[in-house]
Amino acid sequence: MSKKYQSVSDLIKSMDLPEERKQEQIDYINARRLSRLLTVMRAKQGMNQQQAAEKCGCSQSRISKLEYKEDRKITVGELLDYSDALGLDLSVQFTPKKMKIVDRVKMHAFQIEQLLQRLVKLSKGDKKMEKAASSFHGECLVNLLSIVGESQKAIRPHKEKELTVVGPPEIEQMIEEECMRA
Repeated sequence: MSKKYQSVSDLIKSMDLPEERKQEQIDYINARRLSRLLTVMRAKQGMNQQQAAEKCGCSQSRISKLEYKEDRKITVGELLDYSDALGLDLSVQFTPKKMKIVDRVKMHAFQIEQLLQRLVKLSKGDKKMEKAASSFHGECLVNLLSIVGESQKAIRPHKEKELTVVGPPEIEQMIEEECMRA
């Protein structure tokens, strides 16, 4: 019976290769977090590389190269074209390198607060919209409490990454689970 691996990194670690070569392969995989995210987001939309290329106005080969590039070699222009082809907005966030995780959480909480305030402002004067916004506030509260509660249950150290990439939550969770197994 063949052995099942939790991640590609686990498979590589089990191979009969010099340790240095194994580490090079693992480092290469870890250096492609953004490009993997791009590939998964495209596939999740049921789009193949040729369709993405047509929407970008480029060749399928260019999309393939982009999806296999190391993160540091991907340009902002490529990300703008790719996100536009997928019908997504691209946002870039600059934070101090030594910013503590708790401060990052607070920063995102502040951003959530700002978005909720915008929602309230947009719904003012329209009873149906006000009711929907109020309902969403309740849903948001339940979801945030659930997220914090689950996180609190699973307290464990987390390795800080050099590059922070944020994608759709379900894709982020899949990638995070693979990284945690590595």
